[in-house]
Amino acid sequence: MTTGAKGWLTCRQVLNIMVIFGFMLNYALRVNFTIAIVVMAKTLKNLTEGAGGDDLGNGTALALSGVTSTTEESVIAEEDKFEWDAYQQNLMLGSFFWGYVLTELPGGRLAEIIGGRRVFGYSMLFASVLTLLTPIAAYTNYIAVVILRAVLGFFLGASWPAIHPLTAVWIPPMDRSKFIANMMASSLGAAITMPICGYLIATIGWQSVFYFTGGLALLWSITWFLVVFETPASHPRITAEERNEIETAIGAGSKAKK
Repeated sequence: MTTGAKGWLTCRQVLNIMVIFGFMLNYALRVNFTIAIVVMAKTLKNLTEGAGGDDLGNGTALALSGVTSTTEESVIAEEDKFEWDAYQQNLMLGSFFWGYVLTELPGGRLAEIIGGRRVFGYSMLFASVLTLLTPIAAYTNYIAVVILRAVLGFFLGASWPAIHPLTAVWIPPMDRSKFIANMMASSLGAAITMPICGYLIATIGWQSVFYFTGGLALLWSITWFLVVFETPASHPRITAEERNEIETAIGAGSKAKK
């Protein structure tokens, strides 16, 4: 803990920024395959409407049609496309949720035991590595993609509830509603991911979608462990003033609830 002059950002502000970008990337890792499969498969006939697109609704359909029209003008080698039928495509798109539902509730409890910083950070770290491996899985066979996406969902499902233990020790009660609202940055992540992925597919190829989103998430994960700490007391760079302010506000809030 330091007692010197304040830096550009307080530790709470750094945590806030990291959470915003973290959930944006969380959603990017979640939907990138839904976007890329448009050009990965040789045909999308009979693909069940909305499969794997979770809550994107009509926005996904519009984004995917935009990617299709854009990439029709680009040259995509036939050997980079896969003969996946509608059943296989639906299986790959839906497998994400097999793992996702398993860790949504246990993820919060695990964060209480070992810390939200670890659960959130490692879930994003492993998810980013899996995303980088997606092209290899696709070239192997569709079963490899199904397994990879299920494991990806397993890790990303744990990340959402993991943030609440961090909120309890870092954010004063009066500021928690604004902080939790930052978790909704995932929607912004979807809005940004779709046009960027469409551009990457059209100019470089579908593989770049996974390298780009996975690479950004990997960089974020490393940064997370460098700048975010479990509690104000364990943060090596927090000022005494900020630590006292946080601990006093949280302590007063706890007493007020009793």
